[in-house]
Amino acid sequence: MSDTSLPDDSEPAFPSAAIEALLAPAVGRLAPNTSLSPLPYDLNAGVPDRATLPASGLLEAMRRALDEDAAGALTYGGQQGYEPLRAWIAARESQEGGLDVTSAQVTLTSGSAHGIDNIAATFIGEGDVVVVGAPTYPGAIRTFRARGATIIESPQDDDGLIPSALARVLDTRRMTGRQAKLLYVQPNYDNPSGATLPVERRQAVVDLARQHGVLIVEDDAYTGIDLDGPPPPSLFAIARGRGVMRVGTFSKTVATGLRVGWITSQPEVVQRLVFMRFDNGASPLLHRLVHEYVKSGEYEPHVERLRDLYRARRDASADALREFCEPYVTFRTPRGGFFHWLRLGSGLDARAVQIAAAEEGVAVTPGTGYFATPDSAALNGADRVRLVFSALPPEDLREAIARFGRALERVAAGGKSEGSR
Repeated sequence: MSDTSLPDDSEPAFPSAAIEALLAPAVGRLAPNTSLSPLPYDLNAGVPDRATLPASGLLEAMRRALDEDAAGALTYGGQQGYEPLRAWIAARESQEGGLDVTSAQVTLTSGSAHGIDNIAATFIGEGDVVVVGAPTYPGAIRTFRARGATIIESPQDDDGLIPSALARVLDTRRMTGRQAKLLYVQPNYDNPSGATLPVERRQAVVDLARQHGVLIVEDDAYTGIDLDGPPPPSLFAIARGRGVMRVGTFSKTVATGLRVGWITSQPEVVQRLVFMRFDNGASPLLHRLVHEYVKSGEYEPHVERLRDLYRARRDASADALREFCEPYVTFRTPRGGFFHWLRLGSGLDARAVQIAAAEEGVAVTPGTGYFATPDSAALNGADRVRLVFSALPPEDLREAIARFGRALERVAAGGKSEGSR
């Protein structure tokens, strides 16, 4: 008779050490994600305001999508995504950039984060070079690093990427024989800095990338949240649609939970991106829902209401920072997006400020997390804090920033926080 006794639970088959030994090498190279905070005042996670989510409009759009073609909405839709939604995106791109963009130049993704990963999977092999701004979006750093990329930083200032510094970075890559493949840029309302790249710099960046044979990844996740009027033309438009992969999303203008984004590029690039999809495509149901919503006439008024709401929050938070946090911080008011990028006064450390703010019930993010290397983070991020203004109403922002000001004052006075004892 065979032994059917259960295994001894005191000696698990896969202890933690065994699991760690089986992990992919990239796991050990990745920083943790920024996440929602349990603290009463979350100025940490860049998320839209929940009260603005257009639930009723989306519910009606879902009904229309299912009434029109339930079978099409509930079965695989192909790797490139629902053609009518791609055509709608292409038409907007054509109108904004003065180009003749077709649906063949658009592929739909599960949000912009998936779009960046699709690009990385298509173009990046172990050791390939990706140039990013310093600072930049940590999710992009994680994605490229997970695909084996070597990340090289190019300095940014209050206006974004500095073309002369980028030229030196790309020239160095060429001289060392390790040419960069991709340049990752957030030209509009950069995360975390809030910078908007001026049109002269946009042209210079496009020219440099073309000279060096580098593809541009233009992350436009916050485009639409234009608080001081439209931004300059996209890199995609300036490049006449060649050599740029423009990544967009409905997450910030409709709802993050939809996970509907896209990449617009030249047809040869889109074909390769689609080829590298192994998931049978993103959700046809959600594609059809979004298409019904954007063509209903509700989308543009909804985005205009968002602009008014976030403009009020940006201005309220800027006023509160000047009232409660000077002289401990300086900042430039962003033209759009969700973020203030604060420079701390002399002697203030971002990590100490984060700990002190948490003791006041306020979550903020130290600037060190927005740089690709520890040395760069220590040199450039230790006196920086990202503060999100999108998720809280003005009265809560004022209270949160008053508390944040108390934390700054305590750290400046040399007061020890509970977390630093």
